[in-house]
Amino acid sequence: MESLLAADLGGTNFRVAVINADGEIRMRRSRPVPLSKHREEVVAAIVDLASECLSEFKPYGRPKAFGLAVPAVVDAVQGAIVSAPNLPELDGYRVSDKVGERLGVDVFLENDATAACIGENWKGVSQGYANVIHVTIGTGVGGGIIIGNEPMRGADGTAGEIGHICVEPDGVKCGCGSNGCVEQYASARAIVRMAKESGDFSDMQTISSKRIYERGQGGDESAQQIFGAAGRYLGIALGGLVNTLNPDAIVLGGGVANGWDLFYPSLHRELEYRAFQRPFERVKLLRSALGDDAGLFGAARVAANGLRAPTAG
Repeated sequence: MESLLAADLGGTNFRVAVINADGEIRMRRSRPVPLSKHREEVVAAIVDLASECLSEFKPYGRPKAFGLAVPAVVDAVQGAIVSAPNLPELDGYRVSDKVGERLGVDVFLENDATAACIGENWKGVSQGYANVIHVTIGTGVGGGIIIGNEPMRGADGTAGEIGHICVEPDGVKCGCGSNGCVEQYASARAIVRMAKESGDFSDMQTISSKRIYERGQGGDESAQQIFGAAGRYLGIALGGLVNTLNPDAIVLGGGVANGWDLFYPSLHRELEYRAFQRPFERVKLLRSALGDDAGLFGAARVAANGLRAPTAG
């Protein structure tokens, strides 16, 4: 059966998998991103891990193409990274060509959050929906959008940057240069910041969003209020998107989405308040079914579809 290589490059770790055309993961490997994060070393690490997978998978045939999901604004047609905040050494780098030349396989680049949206729509909880918003809530807040069964990328590759929707015009400064982005109020970093600001936690040296969630589950009112605030801010952002895009479904993924029971009630209330009635009644709020694998499945799907004329080899 035809197979595909897929990789999901994170800020600290990356994973490579071989996935067949039916969406079955045949093997996977993971490795830390090189500490230097130098572009040549990052490419070498991707090539090395992909080569390992290719070698082990050789008896079953060579994968057709390689899909690479990266935490960056990308030019999918050129196979180049436009801007990578967590890996700035890769800015302007034609990663697809560099990896493809060394592996002898066509490489197709995609933003990681858009890849997660595509993956979830292919093999996850949003299968069968033509209009989907996917929100990844982790260290930051990312997003992907599918309209009419087609991923939105925009003229400059920045479509889907949900984390930078403003929810507090004079709010916390964001790394993007603006103020009050939803990423500063609903991400894991934001939850920890709000916990520190509350003064209600004595172990702030080791506190994490997971620990705050566990306290909330145990009845800690301050922790519950923090997750409730995060849900409200998400609801503000998503309410505007529902009115603008009229989606069938909104999928929430990423580590913070595991706190669903603490933030969902306030998110739902805010969304109901801000969205038009009929789009609100239509839209389904869903938890990711694929978790961390959504990006791998999306990268494989992008490789299968082929977003650009091949130049590697």
